[in-house]
Amino acid sequence: MDQTKMRILSAAAKLFDIYGYKGTSVRHIAEEAQVNSALISYHFHGKQGVLETLIASYFDTLFRRVAAQEEQDKDAAPYERLERVVRLYVSFQCENAPITRLIQRELSVESMLAREVLTLYISRWKHGLSRIIEAGIAEGKFLPVPADRIVLAVISQMTYPFLQAQMVRQVYDLEPYSEEFALWLQASIMRYLQACLLPA
Repeated sequence: MDQTKMRILSAAAKLFDIYGYKGTSVRHIAEEAQVNSALISYHFHGKQGVLETLIASYFDTLFRRVAAQEEQDKDAAPYERLERVVRLYVSFQCENAPITRLIQRELSVESMLAREVLTLYISRWKHGLSRIIEAGIAEGKFLPVPADRIVLAVISQMTYPFLQAQMVRQVYDLEPYSEEFALWLQASIMRYLQACLLPA
């Protein structure tokens, strides 16, 4: 991707994070990126195209990392595979906190974009986690539990702190993008999975 496109995407990500998608104009993005606003239309067909590109790039990068992790862990025990992929998801969200928060905000509003993101990306995320749990159940390593319900709880734990970052800071006195928080969140999710999946 050329430097102009990268500058536009970086500027948009920053402004969307501060002002929200609706509160950010093409002119603001152009000023932040120090480009002519016509270039945003040329490269992305407007603000909506910028948003869609940010989201697609985020999930494409995430799923490439997940695929590489799964290939590396293909012979590992199901619980180890689950632990490593949870760590990857949490750390990726922290590394990309502004886009993570932006996506969660957009998903909280009923829209065509939200439906597309749910269909294209969140379903894939759910399927990836469910597949590991179902493999563990089939191998007799995990208890026979409804995998989708476990995954719903896990994804909720992963995403809520990013959607409600201000509340996490002010009410719980935690910084949701810190390495310390990421380690705590991973450990909390794994304790939940251990309680649900592993025989006593």
